[in-house]
Amino acid sequence: MLTLRKPLTLLLPALVVTFAGMLSTASMAQTEPAAADVAPLIMEAEEYALEGNYDAALPLYERAIAGLSAQPHRQNQLRYRYGIILNALGGQRPDLYPLARGQFEAVLAYIESSPGLPFEHSAARVRSAIAHTYHQHSALQTNPNKRAAMLRNAYQLYISAMDELRREEDWQNLAITSFNIGQVCEWQGNLEEAIQWLEQAVALDKRHGFPDLEEDLAYLTALRDLVNPERPVGNTAI
Repeated sequence: MLTLRKPLTLLLPALVVTFAGMLSTASMAQTEPAAADVAPLIMEAEEYALEGNYDAALPLYERAIAGLSAQPHRQNQLRYRYGIILNALGGQRPDLYPLARGQFEAVLAYIESSPGLPFEHSAARVRSAIAHTYHQHSALQTNPNKRAAMLRNAYQLYISAMDELRREEDWQNLAITSFNIGQVCEWQGNLEEAIQWLEQAVALDKRHGFPDLEEDLAYLTALRDLVNPERPVGNTAI
């Protein structure tokens, strides 16, 4: 089962819509010309991205990020967004996964440099985004040792995000992370642990009415059948 789950953030089509306009409006209100100067770059980058011309779009994002060096909050907003775009493209271009990871790691360092600093994404979400770069990349890795290392990194980072997501009561991202850990465990051959994590995901889906319930329950059922093929149909704990 090498079908990947979405990361804890929106994927490309939903992302490439309003960031440049939001940045420009905010910067005008605060009379910050540097941010206004990069807005056309971002708008052009997002137009290219919507057209699928990523070779043209990616250098423009990088120029915009560099142009926001004096405004670290906005710079890291854009870094996070750029990381999501790179991660979404990694299935077509695996060489982009390390670049996506670098963006997320820079954002995490920014968040952790000033505890309590208001930011749109928690450190837990950013760790999960880093984990997802390893998780996705591992599916395309033919070297078994490298694949195993990527899965270990993904597992550790996902696990490190769980307690904070629970404290924040970010139930949907907690459910997605539980699913993703379960999938990583399955890929590692740890089916019993995979089932435990998927049970948590399904329980959260049911409790909060999340739309992933049917998908998660089907995956859980399939893994239970692998572990115990003689289990009577319909005899499920959840």
